[in-house]
Parts: sequence; structure tokens; C-alpha cells
Amino acid sequence: MPNPSPRSHLYRLGGLLVIGLIGFLAVKALATPSSWNHEDWYRGDSPKEIAALPLSYGGNESCQGCHKKTHDQVEAFGHKGLSCESCHGAVVDHAGDGKKIADAKVDMESNWQCMNCHEDQITKPKFFPTFKPTKTHEDVDADMLCSTCHEAHNPGL
Repeated sequence: MPNPSPRSHLYRLGGLLVIGLIGFLAVKALATPSSWNHEDWYRGDSPKEIAALPLSYGGNESCQGCHKKTHDQVEAFGHKGLSCESCHGAVVDHAGDGKKIADAKVDMESNWQCMNCHEDQITKPKFFPTFKPTKTHEDVDADMLCSTCHEAHNPGL
């Protein structure tokens, strides 16, 4: 039996790496969809498939048909940049085919909807209104609801 070459382990390792690379490229070729865009790195069929999905969130425009007065009120005050669905939930749960199918969600039993944005955090810009016990809020009880003093569509009230 001839003695193995001192480099035979390197040849075997190189062979395994080449086989592994060929296997990887074969699996990649089989797994990559035909619509894959190699320049922009996304699946070309995705935009069409996403557009075909049923509507969940419609944006503020979808609320204006029935709630024009409220929408105009919000646009004039502090929450003008906020989507209605941020507090009221997805439009698909409230309206469908131009008709109301359920009441919009409003949690009046807790402050989570307000504190979701207005909790005092170090990451918030200095100009962003956050809740912190200050002279304005020093008489607020821990369980007091924001809606006791503030109107959601016009929080300055």
C-alpha cells in the first residue's frame, strides 16, 4: 500500500469545498424564483401580489368619506400627522364595501394609546410632547386617564 501524500488531507478538503460550493450554487439556482431581480434584490412578482392582497389599512383618506368633520378637526390640531388607524385600528375591521361593519376601536379604559407615542423616552426629540410629571401634571393620579383632561382629536384641550 503506497504512503499517502503529505498534502492528501488538503486535496480532500479542497474537493469537499468544491463539492459544497457546487451544491450550494445548485440549491440557490433551484430556490431563486424566476422573477428575482438581481440588480435591486427583490422578487419582481412581489408588488403585484401585495397589490392583490385585501385592504387592511387604508390611511386617513379612507376615513374621510364618513368622518370628514372629525378628519378636518384633527388636521387643524396636534394629531394631524397621525393616522386614524394608529388609535382606531385597521379600517378593514370597521368598514367594508362602503358600509360600517363594526364600531371603530377606542380603548377608553387605559392610556396605552396615548402612551404608545407620548411616553417620556430618551429617544424622543426635545420638541415632541411627552408625558412626565411636571407642574402641569403634578396633580395627576397614577390611574387617571388622559381622556379625563384631553380630547384625543384635539389634545391641547
